[in-house]
Amino acid sequence: MIRLVKIAIFLLLYYGSVSALEIRVEPESRWLDITKWETPYTYLMLIESSLTASGLKGEKLDQYRNRYVQILEKFRKDRKSTFHELTPYEQGEFILKWAHNNILKQYLEKQTLMDNIIDTGRYNCVSSSTVYLILCRDAGLTAGTIETSDHAFCFIETEKGPIDVETTTAFGFDPGVKREFQQSFNQTGYTYVPPGNYRNRDRISDKEIISLILQNRMSLLQKYNQHDQAIGLAVDRWTLAANEKNRIDMNDSFRNWAAVLNNKGNYKEAYNFISKVSEMYNLINLNRDLLYDLAYNQIITLTNTDKYDDAKIFLLETAIILNNSDQKNLEALVTRDYLADIVRNGSYDKSLPLIRNAFNSGNISKSEWKEWITVLHQNRALTIAEDSGWWNAWQFLKSLPEEERTLSSILNSADTAHDNWSFEIHNRFADLFNTQNFDKAEQTLLEALLLDPGNKYLSKDLSDLKKMNH
Repeated sequence: MIRLVKIAIFLLLYYGSVSALEIRVEPESRWLDITKWETPYTYLMLIESSLTASGLKGEKLDQYRNRYVQILEKFRKDRKSTFHELTPYEQGEFILKWAHNNILKQYLEKQTLMDNIIDTGRYNCVSSSTVYLILCRDAGLTAGTIETSDHAFCFIETEKGPIDVETTTAFGFDPGVKREFQQSFNQTGYTYVPPGNYRNRDRISDKEIISLILQNRMSLLQKYNQHDQAIGLAVDRWTLAANEKNRIDMNDSFRNWAAVLNNKGNYKEAYNFISKVSEMYNLINLNRDLLYDLAYNQIITLTNTDKYDDAKIFLLETAIILNNSDQKNLEALVTRDYLADIVRNGSYDKSLPLIRNAFNSGNISKSEWKEWITVLHQNRALTIAEDSGWWNAWQFLKSLPEEERTLSSILNSADTAHDNWSFEIHNRFADLFNTQNFDKAEQTLLEALLLDPGNKYLSKDLSDLKKMNH
């Protein structure tokens, strides 16, 4: 029986190659080391971790680390003469303006990479915030990061208390009191969330601001349906900053890739992938719905091609993870499809016990049992009628177990078989009668009535015969 394949997961378009061999589901070793660092980070730790989050390694990492060190040398020279005479408030504003005069040249929403910011001067809220933190830490100031639903900016501790720093504009220091700020900041497309809106602002750790670089890279890859490449970054991000948001985002990256495989018809590969990462990262409860949908799709694929043995083997794998209810649904699905195939194509003697056992064990519903048991018995009765006549077909239907022979469909079939036998006898009687073989005609009726006393059709024939003879 052909069924529509059920899809209850993200629908995504993907045109690249699909291979589970390319997927990295464990963190790169560098993040296992970095995650052990204590916060707050030093300026060198911020440089190292932010460049690593930008995808740099080996010689490239060394090259850009040195370039940041050179920038800091210039920064120290520029602040050397009068910087120490400024208050922390004034120092914080000086650093923001210095950053925009020397590093930050052009706002670009998707530009989060810390190497690119040096090469081009282009930045977004995350990369500019990271640059500001590096400069503040080098200058000995206490600064941190604030995250909103779609934005990140800094704060700095001053003699006036904590002050917001919108790093995307040179006018972003203490933005609530700067008239020039709003016009400049509006160009970024974000909405400034002032300190009073505490529900919409969260102070985040240095690990979390670095993880936002990974998040931005993930988002860009996902935008272009490169979901396989986003997975490794999601795992790195979760390894670095193991908060609930990062955990959910990591799991969503897994589910996106499963959707790609699902849309390609690679249901088993998708199931194995989600099963593996769910066990690795304790995500089974979050992914039971997806695991069931993928298993369902795989089962349907196998049963539609009559690969019932493969389906049963696959069910042994799903039993390890799926809950009992979902597992029973899949087992019942295989059983129903197998039975439907057997009923259509198998022998009566093979099919009948399977149908009875499936109903008694709860693998098929009562309505399915009624439908299939009726088809089986009706087809069997037809075969008997063709081989040895309608009397034996009628006797067969009458001999069925009570719960089966009393089904309305079986009762109707039995009535039909009885009538057909009666018509057989009537027609034989009519042939004899028409050839005026009246004795043989009467004998035929009497023999039949011995088998079926009171048969209305044959009784009428006998009565008509006797009236004629009189």
